[in-house]
Amino acid sequence: MDQEKIGVFISTLRKEQGMTQQQLADAIGVSNKTISKWECGKGMPELALIVPLCHILQISINEFLSGEHLLENGYTEKAEVNMMNLLQETENSKKKSRSSLLAFGITVIIFLFVVLYSVITNMGISMNMLFVDMPTLLSMFLVTALFLLGTNLGLPFFDSFRIIFGKKKSVSIKQLFQAKSAIKLAKITFLGMGFLESCISFMAIQPMGEGTLLFTGLSISISIALNGILYGLIGFLLLLPIQVRLEIMYMQKQEDSEKKTEDDAE
Repeated sequence: MDQEKIGVFISTLRKEQGMTQQQLADAIGVSNKTISKWECGKGMPELALIVPLCHILQISINEFLSGEHLLENGYTEKAEVNMMNLLQETENSKKKSRSSLLAFGITVIIFLFVVLYSVITNMGISMNMLFVDMPTLLSMFLVTALFLLGTNLGLPFFDSFRIIFGKKKSVSIKQLFQAKSAIKLAKITFLGMGFLESCISFMAIQPMGEGTLLFTGLSISISIALNGILYGLIGFLLLLPIQVRLEIMYMQKQEDSEKKTEDDAE
């Protein structure tokens, strides 16, 4: 869609009806600054506002999306073009969202490992000794999986990734609710297990030696004990944007359902 063209079209129709920006804004329940932004091509009305706006300006939705009055013989052809443009914009939006999630996750992981590397290097400890604590990691994954299976959220957990990355085409409100609940449970469980594993590791620390040897031994033990918290935070932060995205999709689905119910009632 050409936002600038649509903006000029809105401005022209408003002036033809002798309305000010404030009068049009009051009619559809927005501010005059919002109307000004639309007319300057710097934004588009929300979906819920397009129908009342078209009603006030006395145009069809197809004409609004085209940014011009349409003759009868070109109406169907223009409708198809507008539909293809909307589908393309939706696909581009999904790709942008997936790229943002991936970039966020990679950034978080890199940041945490840089911090960990800096701390450990300053202690004079080899990274090979502390980089991966497989027993801790496996126990965290195992308990999280048991929690998901015990609450019948195992399948919704995997479905959530298919929904976010566009592999699952048709999604109901119930499926979105289950998916976001599964991600939330996994996120909290993984983080909680990380802290629990670190607490157990701290309790098991046995100071040995004296002087420099004691300090080095304690540093290594403490760093290893912190692995649980580190893994928990990484898992929590990686799942957080997925949960937020599912929450947004869930609310949008609810709004669409409520609007459809209201339209059917009318």
